[in-house]
Amino acid sequence: MKKMLILLLVSFMILGMNISVAAQDDQLTVGVTTVTLRHQFFIDIDEGIKEAAAEHGIELFTNDPNVNAQEQVSAIEDYMVMGVDGLIVIGTDPAAIVPAVDEAAEQMPVVTIDMKLETDSVDSFVGTLNDEAGEQLGEYTKNYINSELDGSAQIAIVSWLESNIQQQRVEGFERALAGMENVEILQPQPGYDREESMNTVENILQSNPDVDIIYSTAENSVLGAKSALESARAEGVKIVGFDLTPEAADGIKDGIILAMIQQQPKEMGRIALNALVEKINGNEIDPLIPVPVLLYDNENVDEFLN
Repeated sequence: MKKMLILLLVSFMILGMNISVAAQDDQLTVGVTTVTLRHQFFIDIDEGIKEAAAEHGIELFTNDPNVNAQEQVSAIEDYMVMGVDGLIVIGTDPAAIVPAVDEAAEQMPVVTIDMKLETDSVDSFVGTLNDEAGEQLGEYTKNYINSELDGSAQIAIVSWLESNIQQQRVEGFERALAGMENVEILQPQPGYDREESMNTVENILQSNPDVDIIYSTAENSVLGAKSALESARAEGVKIVGFDLTPEAADGIKDGIILAMIQQQPKEMGRIALNALVEKINGNEIDPLIPVPVLLYDNENVDEFLN
């Protein structure tokens, strides 16, 4: 089995496939395809998977399609040819990769992380319930508006508009604020990476000078918004968002960021790999394994920094 996998891996390298391997002795083999390894959140998931795989002595193959759904489909097809024992998918698209995932699920156990796919063929989903997490942050924001802004506010949203996950975060956030007559939520604006988010917030400040709060739905949009507000010296505008980093934690301490939802990506990776091993070994696993989020503000951000 191992000789076949090595020969196939060499073939994929010759063909230019973006698959890397952490080789072990002749043990269980697991294929992983992520979204991208250019964002810290997905890097952390990858680290959790690798840590758990090392504990089990698993031979791990990792594919980075860099947000390209077709590249991810190709990787899944490659793993089927290689005959790995199990598959972990962090989806680039909830629908486009489903036919390949469904086919793989006929051959091996499949666990997904972070994004729920539009299929019932996978054995388990591990991740944040993003709609509920967005609602939790919305409730926090609602309390801030009522206590500090007399119940009136204009909110701008900066988000990766193509991301199904970030759309869920927006939906939950908006649901928490529904019914607040004096709260205006502007149409979501694009913020995939830090530079785009910074430019977006600069434009928002010019076109909407009365904006009070920026809701940034991921790490890069938070940091881009922070840079824009600092550059504009817009001290009265606050940020709420997702995916805390040390830089964002400093923003909480400085008062420019009110609060952030922090997921537990490394724990997601560990849990997913362990669940997959259980399934490979013939044990039943839960079809839904939610991983709790943490909310950080000025009261508890030191816990993150320490």
